[in-house]
Amino acid sequence: MYDKQLLGLEITSERNGDAVVLYVHGEVDLATSSELAHHIERALTESPVAVIVDLSGVSFLASVGMSVLVSARRKACCSTALVVVASGPATTRPMHLVGLDAAVPIYTDIDSALEATNSVRSTESDPTCPDCDAGESPESAYSA
Repeated sequence: MYDKQLLGLEITSERNGDAVVLYVHGEVDLATSSELAHHIERALTESPVAVIVDLSGVSFLASVGMSVLVSARRKACCSTALVVVASGPATTRPMHLVGLDAAVPIYTDIDSALEATNSVRSTESDPTCPDCDAGESPESAYSA
């Protein structure tokens, strides 16, 4: 049996034009959040216009998983749009309750997320942006 399946999480990715879409299935909790962080980091190294994290297949989203998304958004900053697709109560409700939607754009489907990110064409960080990289190392950016 695949070890990520034992942990209750499976993540696949695909390139969709200038975006990388991560399809997340299962539970995002303390045991699996580092796997999500790893996949987002790997997607960001491809320098896409956008990384879309599809949480439609997530049955449980712990606060540590939301922290990974906020940290990833901060790391992506001006160079890559990082957005989330969420449509179920296991993901949408907790993200709205904690205010994650103020930090990370949330869409209800992949098509809406792709359409929204199509206008983003920046390929490098804005050196005048006070939020770019925020002085964090990649290791600290994804630790919970």
